Amino acid sequence: MLDTDNNARHRELLDMAVLYPDGAIASDAMPWSMPDGSTYTGDAWPLPAEATSHPRSAGCFTRFIRHWVRERQAISLAEGIRKCSLIPAQILEASTPAMLGKGRLAVGADADIVAFDYETLTDRAEFTAMNRPSEGVRHLIVSGTPVIAEGVMDVDARPGKAVRRPSIA
Repeated sequence: MLDTDNNARHRELLDMAVLYPDGAIASDAMPWSMPDGSTYTGDAWPLPAEATSHPRSAGCFTRFIRHWVRERQAISLAEGIRKCSLIPAQILEASTPAMLGKGRLAVGADADIVAFDYETLTDRAEFTAMNRPSEGVRHLIVSGTPVIAEGVMDVDARPGKAVRRPSIA
């Protein structure tokens, strides 16, 4: 566990990891748990107040863009977006062919598109409020369907499809 708020060496180690050239920013999206220890399997939005997980489940990418790109200017916005989109897709391409069209905007690509307000994009999740959604996303289009428009999420929109790698016999 890194204590980046109080330990300079821990901050350096985290910087080394997240700023590593061609390194990916990705979340393992921990499952949401309920107070009784069960896994939350519902689809309510917003999430139930008592649902908990690691804050990165709600704010991994917005935290990275806010902190390392906007506030610290440690890398460019273009490189930050690449670390959050193209590089993770490229890592999975060899084992998961469906990732060949992900993480890039190009003719024929299977791209989801996010438009955000750079100045207000921020994570809000923390260990005392783990399921707070991020702010600053203005539009999100998944498989051609608007999921967020003018900053408002359409909770009935469900266009996403799971990406699975082929079974190995």
